[in-house]
Amino acid sequence: MKRLVLILLFFIYHFSSFNSAKAQDLYQIEQNFEHEFLVSNLVIQSGWDARLIQVPVGTPTRVVITTPCANYFEEGEEPNLLSVKKVSKRDCYYTLLQNQWMPRTTVVEIFTAQPIDNIRLEENARLTIAYFDFDSTRLDITADSGAVLIVDTLINRGRIDVMLTNATLDLRHVMGGKTDVGAYAHSTVTKGDIRGEYKQSDYDRAPKMHGMYIGLGLNIALPMAFSSNQQGSPYNTNHAFEFHILGQISDFPISKHWSWNINIDASATWMQLDNVVAAQDDQLVLDPSFGATPPRQSLYYWSIGLPVRLKYNPWKNVLFYASLSPTYNFTPRLRSSSLDADNHSHTNLEKVDILNHFNVRASIGVGLGSLHRLEFFIDLLPTYKSSANAPQIRMMGLTYTF
Repeated sequence: MKRLVLILLFFIYHFSSFNSAKAQDLYQIEQNFEHEFLVSNLVIQSGWDARLIQVPVGTPTRVVITTPCANYFEEGEEPNLLSVKKVSKRDCYYTLLQNQWMPRTTVVEIFTAQPIDNIRLEENARLTIAYFDFDSTRLDITADSGAVLIVDTLINRGRIDVMLTNATLDLRHVMGGKTDVGAYAHSTVTKGDIRGEYKQSDYDRAPKMHGMYIGLGLNIALPMAFSSNQQGSPYNTNHAFEFHILGQISDFPISKHWSWNINIDASATWMQLDNVVAAQDDQLVLDPSFGATPPRQSLYYWSIGLPVRLKYNPWKNVLFYASLSPTYNFTPRLRSSSLDADNHSHTNLEKVDILNHFNVRASIGVGLGSLHRLEFFIDLLPTYKSSANAPQIRMMGLTYTF
């Protein structure tokens, strides 16, 4: 059922020599929404001055739109602003759709008895909770950049969690058990009459430089394919050791629990070779010329990477993360150590351009505190160039950073 009402409001404008009255027409459209399922999620998209008002249990939800726009006054021309969607039994939504055509002075009032426990304000949305008694539920509210949330009267004997990202919050009257506000990226919070436990955490309230701190890491890597070890390949290696120097930049927050950062990772890698080899035309070949005392040989090289990490921090000093690290590998050296006739150690170094200079390392990990991390990694591209006549293996392993 819908009804249309014409409201006349008179505004008095004062001039220096006389007063005159000018009338502006406001049009009011009412829309009712009846459904059998319960709605617990409310999303306010951008461009609205919305009001949330509680009505008695059993009362259908209705939306009242007050606007100076005459285009929607005729029957059948009313805008459909509120979307009602059932995703699952426990996941049903009211969404006030983005304002793309109506004047910004339009006011949308949402009268509902639904058990709302999750409210999201998208960018530049505005919502006033005129009156709502959430009883003993847990209420979660998020407000994105440019959003404004005004809480005129809110009652909740449970828990209220508010997460702001560059948003504005005005708490006028709150009565409840516990209110927890996380203010990110220059958000503004105004507190009025708050009865009950209140906690506010401010992040990046003022501009600051993102610092860098240094970490050290050790890892052991193994080739993903072991078939080459069974065929006497000159590239046989069962393990590699890496030493890392990490320049870690302060996190950039995304939300209450999510953040990201970008780091600099300089590493040195030693790959112990199983067989005696020689360098030949940027390839490794087996070298049978040595007798009973073959040299000890290894490949070592430097790399520099830029790990980009997405981090989830559910509790203080505990984080989980995933990262991608574009990496440049410098040309490796073949190091051969042997004993001469006088039992003196002799070392020979040869450049051998056999590695893919560019690789991408993917990893997942867990961290404790600011530095201690344990991660599993895998290279997404082959370790060796195809021209090196090497097996197309990829390295994987574990890294511990301290």
